[in-house]
Amino acid sequence: MKEITGNNLRDKKTRLAGIAFLLFFILGSAVTTGLSAEKIMLTVSGSYIFPADAGYKNVYGETLFVPEFKLGVRIIDQLYVYGLFMTGSKDGTTPDLELTTHSRQQFFGGGLGYFPSVGRHLKVFIGAGVANASYKEEAMELTISGNKIGLNLEAGIYYKEKFLFSGIEAGYCQAKDNYEGVDFKIGGGRLSLVLGVVF
Repeated sequence: MKEITGNNLRDKKTRLAGIAFLLFFILGSAVTTGLSAEKIMLTVSGSYIFPADAGYKNVYGETLFVPEFKLGVRIIDQLYVYGLFMTGSKDGTTPDLELTTHSRQQFFGGGLGYFPSVGRHLKVFIGAGVANASYKEEAMELTISGNKIGLNLEAGIYYKEKFLFSGIEAGYCQAKDNYEGVDFKIGGGRLSLVLGVVF
């Protein structure tokens, strides 16, 4: 079984932070050169998934941290088509034998979102769509993996100043699968702190 080290995890987080910083720098520069207002939305979030599967929680705990990226394009009025990507991994311990396990969950999908202003500095987002939920779990020299399509719902409220906004989102992204006759759930409820740009 592949061993996951602390250094590998730190390297992954550093790479993600670098990519996020670079995207914001490029987009911030583009905004100042006069791109059309509020056609594109990009967000980077630090999110916690609250797993819906009781067996997962028993091994890995009540939360899973996932960096989240979202890109939306306005198609009419305040209606956007958007895509999202979330990924997270966590080590755990089996409850009986106390063996080390490792799990990874990723979500890639999109849908339609309504992103209006509700005041001079406030915006809201309501989105609905689908996501491909992929998973991989390693335990006792055994690796289980797969992917399923699930439903994604989310809503957020943000404070906006010029082209930057920040706020909180709540959502629910879940798919179902089974292994050897045992049904289980991938994903669950989600709470996110959001930083974004719109231009």
